[in-house]
Amino acid sequence: MSGRILELISRVHLSHKRRVARELAPYGINPKQVFLLRKLKETGGLAPSAIAELLFADRPTVTSMLGTLERAGWVTRRGDPGDGRRVVIEASAAGVAKLASVPECLWRTGRTAFDPEVWLDAEERRDLRRLLEKLADALEERC
Repeated sequence: MSGRILELISRVHLSHKRRVARELAPYGINPKQVFLLRKLKETGGLAPSAIAELLFADRPTVTSMLGTLERAGWVTRRGDPGDGRRVVIEASAAGVAKLASVPECLWRTGRTAFDPEVWLDAEERRDLRRLLEKLADALEERC
């Protein structure tokens, strides 16, 4: 039974991810890039290690992604004034402009093309949130 539940959770996640990617494609940007540019804009910049943690990605994956964003001119690297060994990644003016070119409804948290609020009533949303949080907490405790 639990295998089936995890399959359904994965199916919802992957279907949502594909749909958002399809809707972002005409803008020349993918969901992870939008997410990262938003976070960089909000925070003023992050270390690559913080980006890896944020994206649940390993360092080589983040290095590749940052290279792509840098070549596009959407991010810049600068030295951390507090620690000369550290690098901080910031959204560039071009990155902020790129983010602004994407309609907010395509990336705003909880309001993407698939909005659970459209399909679930208030009680169903509350129940689903409670159950998913319970599962997430249980998984995190065991790791």
